[in-house]
Amino acid sequence: MNQKEVVPGTTSAENRLMGLRKMVVMVALGLVPVMSPSAPAPLPVLKRSDVVFMYQAGRETYQDYGATILAWGGKPTPESLAAAKGLKFFGSVGMVTEFSRYYERFPQDYEAGLCRDVEGKPYKVPWLTDHQHKGIPFWWCCTRQPRFRQYLSERVVETVKAGAHGVHIDDHLGTAGGIWEGGCFCDRCVAEFRGYLESLPPDELGRIKVHEPGRFNYRDVVRDWLKENPGRKPNQHPLWHHWRVYQFRGAAEFMAELRELAARTAGHPVPIGANACLLWGPHLADYPSLDLFSAEIPHHAEARRFSDAPLVAYRLADAVGRPLASTASGGDWAFIKEQNLPGLVQGWVALSYAAGHSLMAPNRQWCHTPQKGTHWYDGPKEKFAPGYRFVRQHAALFDGYENHADLTVAFSQRTFDRDANSIIRRCNLLAAANLSYRIALGGNEIVDHPLSAELLRQATSLLVLEAGDFSALDRAMLAAVKPAQRFDTVEQALARVVPAVRVEATSAIRAFPRVRPGGAVVHLVNWDYQPTSDKVQPLKDIRLTLDLAALGMTGATKARLFAPGATPIPLSVQQASVVVPELGLWGVIELQR
Repeated sequence: MNQKEVVPGTTSAENRLMGLRKMVVMVALGLVPVMSPSAPAPLPVLKRSDVVFMYQAGRETYQDYGATILAWGGKPTPESLAAAKGLKFFGSVGMVTEFSRYYERFPQDYEAGLCRDVEGKPYKVPWLTDHQHKGIPFWWCCTRQPRFRQYLSERVVETVKAGAHGVHIDDHLGTAGGIWEGGCFCDRCVAEFRGYLESLPPDELGRIKVHEPGRFNYRDVVRDWLKENPGRKPNQHPLWHHWRVYQFRGAAEFMAELRELAARTAGHPVPIGANACLLWGPHLADYPSLDLFSAEIPHHAEARRFSDAPLVAYRLADAVGRPLASTASGGDWAFIKEQNLPGLVQGWVALSYAAGHSLMAPNRQWCHTPQKGTHWYDGPKEKFAPGYRFVRQHAALFDGYENHADLTVAFSQRTFDRDANSIIRRCNLLAAANLSYRIALGGNEIVDHPLSAELLRQATSLLVLEAGDFSALDRAMLAAVKPAQRFDTVEQALARVVPAVRVEATSAIRAFPRVRPGGAVVHLVNWDYQPTSDKVQPLKDIRLTLDLAALGMTGATKARLFAPGATPIPLSVQQASVVVPELGLWGVIELQR
């Protein structure tokens, strides 16, 4: 909207009123994201050198890995707190995994809290179909229903009172997380949707043909619509977009309530984490209420090679200013267990820290396949612990460093929501060319994240993907910035942007430059993984050509190479070039003036 736009024949006050009405309509239509009035700043929870455990372990195991954080720790007990002494203990509360506990809390009326499909029937949690409690399946429960909300609130309170440093919420989107299952169409969800509809402007209500929003029953409408054509699905209904926005906003509101409840219980702010699977866009819906992501991220183990896709999740976490302690998917871990490929996991660990985040220590991991259901992978300590100890021993190479970006990639949450795979593929092309990128994320009506004017001003090279998907305000901001180079396609960027770190090697390597005031490091990850040996092939005489000015290290003449299990090696920087004599899986070059 152009605020200087004047309609002939009207007063300035009338123009302001018209402008306000126009903005209201734009917000309602999703052309402008709705901004939360007071989103809390994230609490400082993770350092770059932290070693995060997913599940509880013994004292000796924590020490072997150098653990500093327990992210999914269940309700604390005196014994588990003693074992985790010195670690930040996050107690876990599950929105879909705790059906048995929920049933035991409300055995007489547990059904009041179940999600319902359009026919009013409950539906199971798809990855827990092999689970039952007293002969009852693990039903998906509705986070709009008072009975289940009471259960979750009690669990947060007891977790905080038991001594947890923070609270982790598993399956944090609750009802909205199962929207692809066709729900929830329970009475509460249907009734509260009327309030959402009543908030829409008359023009939008007319467009979607809702004439009496206060009496509207979306379940009946969808049910009748499906009967007209049995081949239809609920997510094809014309009102599905608004239904989806309504459900995800409800998820974000509930998470804000739980955050406030935890703080009120403790008498001080309590860090909140969540299993936010960032490569599925709507998982960012409640990020303002989260301090970290400790989440399942697909690593594509079945391809038997390292994947660049997790890097997109790490860069999305950077974009919203939250650390990400990742794990792989249940299917990934099942494949690793079946094929016995710990070397593939070692590459995931290296990538995570090279990107400025972490992979939770693979001490014990949840596996899932349709054939076997839930089972577990106990990772070999001798394979994994040394890499984590390397991080702890050289914390100064990790803490305080941020991603150096050769290129800023701007896209809207609307684009990512519609076709995340397309965005991931394009970002993977940049990673394969060692073009270090950052993400500038524009919000939509689900994810409250307007573009950062400061970030765009810092971008010397800017790639804008699907410009038409941005909100009007974000489009205006993009139009106002004047980077030295602006691109519309990845191909243009690859042809014209020169990376700050150029790699000459006999095989594929991923380079990750990271900078801080007065310092720079370059992580190198050997991408030449061989599935037959479950190892990478060591590479020799790798030449790096460096843009020292871009890295803030003009005049640097020396460097050191650090690698797990090896003594640091001094290197010489000559004419902005350095040669790495040998690289195993992972090395970190520290530039020195």
